[in-house]
Amino acid sequence: MKHLKFEETPITPLPYYSKQLGVNLLCKRDDLFTKAGGGSKARMLQYILADVTPQAYDVVITAGGPSSNFNRACALMCAEVGIPMHLIEYTENPDEFDTSLNYYLCQLAGIRTTRCLKTEVAATISSIKDDYEKDGKRVKFVYGGGKSLEGIYAYYEAVKGIFNEQINVDHLFVACGTGTTLTGLCAGMQKYYPRSKVHAISTARTYDAERIVLLENMNILNSYLGTSYTFDNLDFSEKYLCGGYAKYNEDLMAAIKKCISHEGMLIDPTYSGKAFWGMTNTIKESTDYRGKNVLFWNTGGIFNLLSIK
Repeated sequence: MKHLKFEETPITPLPYYSKQLGVNLLCKRDDLFTKAGGGSKARMLQYILADVTPQAYDVVITAGGPSSNFNRACALMCAEVGIPMHLIEYTENPDEFDTSLNYYLCQLAGIRTTRCLKTEVAATISSIKDDYEKDGKRVKFVYGGGKSLEGIYAYYEAVKGIFNEQINVDHLFVACGTGTTLTGLCAGMQKYYPRSKVHAISTARTYDAERIVLLENMNILNSYLGTSYTFDNLDFSEKYLCGGYAKYNEDLMAAIKKCISHEGMLIDPTYSGKAFWGMTNTIKESTDYRGKNVLFWNTGGIFNLLSIK
């Protein structure tokens, strides 16, 4: 699949937690992704926006809330290639537009905006798209959060990169929000690490709600690849939701502070922090992980961490 040129992110050891947990703990540092402010959404967009040039399109339309890492990464990439981005924005808490650094960066990138209720998003997208096309503009619509074949494939291929570096992985831990990253990782792990387990720490949804989306995602990937990947290697936890998306509590913040103070690695309360907190607790609760090779996939989120202060 075509994608833009980008530098691969490093894999680094986490010595403090390796000793504390009795495992060989490594971290895939997608928080250090060099494009568009970093993170998993920036990696996805290297594939999603691979065909976006001023010669092909006049505007990119997407939708999302004020804290969205995807919105920020998309806005910065559109600015880089010289194409305006139109964001259909929504939230149940308008104050978040004033406190979110992701949204602030979107504004600095010069995005166009239309605000609506969450229940009106689909209709608003359709209306805005029609208006542009009536004016003869060529529109690239990008599903909010990166949910797409390209977004899924980005992480399917990322596992290949881990394998090519000859990294041994018995257990992989990652945050799960929209399920796009998780789907690609589960499929990639089945191909390259068939005996390994993928542990998803949900950041927003229960498994009953997430399962439908995950199956839809995997069907999309399987249709493209001609494969039959499943989620048989998945362990899904909804124990660390803290009440829902972007919500956090004192225990989570304590876990984030401990990670930063002992490893110097930034994690955030919306995504990577919940996953790291969930991973450390999961490993502590069982002797099955003792001496195993564990990979934590840091999907980024520094701007969400900084937005709470």
